[in-house]
Amino acid sequence: MKSIYLIIFILIVFTNFVHSRWIPRKENINICDKLDEYVISLYSEEQFLNYSDVKACYELTPYNKTKAIQVIEAIKENLKGFYALLDQAKEEQNPGFALRPIDLISELDLVLKNNYSYEFQFIYDVADLINELRDGHTWLNSDNYHKYNFQQGLSMYSVIRKDGTQQIKVFNDTKEPNNIDCQVIYIDDKPAIDVITEFARNHTYWSRDLSARFNSALASLAFGNGDFFIAGQLFTSRNQLPKNPSISYTLNCNGKISKITREWQVPIYDVQYKSPYINGASVGKATLIFDAFIARFYILQDFGVVLISTEDILNGDSDLEYHFLSDIAIGFKLLADRGIEKIILDLSNNGGGQIFAADYINKLLFPNIQKFPVDYKVNNISIPFIKETAKTKRGTGIFHYKSFISAKTNCPFDSVNDFVGNNIYTRGGVQVRYTSKAFRNDTTLYSGNFKFQIPPKLPWTEKDIIILTNGICLSSCAIITQRLAEINVPTIAVGGFPNTRFSFAQYAVGGASSTAEIKPIFNQLKNLDSSLVSKLSLPENLTLYFTLAEAYSIKNPNEVMDYAFRPADYQLYYDERSARDPSQLWIKAAKFFRK
Repeated sequence: MKSIYLIIFILIVFTNFVHSRWIPRKENINICDKLDEYVISLYSEEQFLNYSDVKACYELTPYNKTKAIQVIEAIKENLKGFYALLDQAKEEQNPGFALRPIDLISELDLVLKNNYSYEFQFIYDVADLINELRDGHTWLNSDNYHKYNFQQGLSMYSVIRKDGTQQIKVFNDTKEPNNIDCQVIYIDDKPAIDVITEFARNHTYWSRDLSARFNSALASLAFGNGDFFIAGQLFTSRNQLPKNPSISYTLNCNGKISKITREWQVPIYDVQYKSPYINGASVGKATLIFDAFIARFYILQDFGVVLISTEDILNGDSDLEYHFLSDIAIGFKLLADRGIEKIILDLSNNGGGQIFAADYINKLLFPNIQKFPVDYKVNNISIPFIKETAKTKRGTGIFHYKSFISAKTNCPFDSVNDFVGNNIYTRGGVQVRYTSKAFRNDTTLYSGNFKFQIPPKLPWTEKDIIILTNGICLSSCAIITQRLAEINVPTIAVGGFPNTRFSFAQYAVGGASSTAEIKPIFNQLKNLDSSLVSKLSLPENLTLYFTLAEAYSIKNPNEVMDYAFRPADYQLYYDERSARDPSQLWIKAAKFFRK
């Protein structure tokens, strides 16, 4: 018996040794390390990070005013030097946008007068202030405090009843599917419409148009990455720590009133919001004739429908991008060969993509169409980048004059000074200097990788095409839709508020950049003043994104596209069927061909 006890004792000692040697002692790990351990572990039994744990992690870093001052000063220098729309933001905005004028530089200084306990509170206030621009290309991202996606497993949508009243309903519920299509009467005991509208007005930045932001706060079907998925739902899916750990919803399910409470949680594993309402490539009674991955080509009744996802061009390699765009040309040619005389272009829920792809699609449909011209800010911060880049052997890049063609002569610029020019405008009550207006030189910018075959001649005119979006058609998507609208292609916006016309697209931008993209240029340009580099440098965990080049209308040459309020020609609304079956919207949209 003694030998057995001895063996047991040795096993216990050995087990304790192994445990102490190889298993981290939880009491010595702070809460942030614990969360990271859950996220990176392949064997974690955890499915979600708890709100309270993430909050406790964020509260480990106290507010440091000295560091905050350095952050504010670096953000201000980058905005003053590169943000093309800084001064326009000070001006009274078109009433259709419902925006206040904002002097961002002055208001950033005011943030420093607030008392904070924790660093994340300061970062959120700065990010929220920048978001007030409602410029989808301009925001502040923190690797520390925007790293998690807080979710509730619930999404909502808006329907307009036959009597014209608006309701919020449950679109999808992964936890309690029986709640789907129940009306959401109250959110935290306040009318649901009011809560969603307030959130869209003050806590989203996807558009300058409140109706489009309202759509982004809710859920809708989107096409992308070769499939349909649930997009939007910003109200119940956030990347900032929500102020409260949960939200309550009062539901009306066929006359039965109930109240549910949903906690905020962070899924450890990526959640794919694939649509449970569309299986495979079929959509209602629409017949798929070609799948180009980033686009699908359907025939419905006697008209064609083309779904395009501009976002899937992002970060692709050149061969793949060539293949995608070549397939789009094939799809349009197939519709033409079938004798289709009318086309609906559905570009709903497109957050952006590559500019050259938008230009290519425009040229495919209308070979003689002209691009939107662009310009850059010229000042003591941007000039060193523009002039020093001109000396580099590569001869390309976001600041290089050879990357552009003069809008005045339609020829390459003769020199960097020719590109810089001497163009002074009054913006926001001050004199601001910009470069000469120019078109992007795609051949130079993309190093000749995109030598497409001559596209097919297509039969459609501006009278044969209708554009359909839910207002979330940004950047490269807007380059397509807003440029086609300027040659009188009709537009339809879906959703929003009853009887309130709103923008079908936004941010037909000339170019966007970030501090992360500009930072490597510091090392390439040896003659940059070290003090300038120091002023522009943000901490490693912060990235400022901004509109670098503004685009101008062709139809109204002095109009900056970012601040052009362009409401759609027509408006449609979602109902219980069309919210889940886009073909219902396509049939309704086709009726406008006759108008």
